[in-house]
Amino acid sequence: MNTKQKIWANFSVKDAKRTDQFYTQLGFIRNGTNKYPKLASFLFGEDGFVIHFFEQGSTIDEFLMPGSKDNSEIIFTLSAETEEEVNEFANKVRNAGGNIIKQVERDRANYYGFAFTDPDGHKFNVLLMDNM
Repeated sequence: MNTKQKIWANFSVKDAKRTDQFYTQLGFIRNGTNKYPKLASFLFGEDGFVIHFFEQGSTIDEFLMPGSKDNSEIIFTLSAETEEEVNEFANKVRNAGGNIIKQVERDRANYYGFAFTDPDGHKFNVLLMDNM
C-alpha cells in the first residue's frame, strides 16, 4: 500500500459542542465548515494536522473508545517557541477547563513544558525544546 501524505487522528468525546468550545478557547482553528453536529474538528501545527473529535453516538463509535483516565491512547506534543508561550498556553488551558496533569517546569532533559488533558481526558503536552 502506498499511503498518502495526509494523516489525521480521530477521538471519541462526550460532547462535541463542549469540545469545540474548549479548543476554540485555546486558539486552534476549526477544520473547515463543519456540517456534522456530532463532530468538532481542528487543525494543529504549521502543517495543519487534523484531529477529529466525534461525539459518542456517532457512526464511528465502533472504532473508538472514550479517553481512559488510566492509560494513554496517545499523547500529542505541541511545540512551543518560548517559555512565555508555554506559560500563556498553560493559562489558556486552565481558563478553558482543561486539567493540568504535569505542572509547568523543566524536566530531566531540561525541556520546559507541561502536560494537560482536555475535558474528555485526551492527553497533550506542550514543550519548549530550547536545548536541542
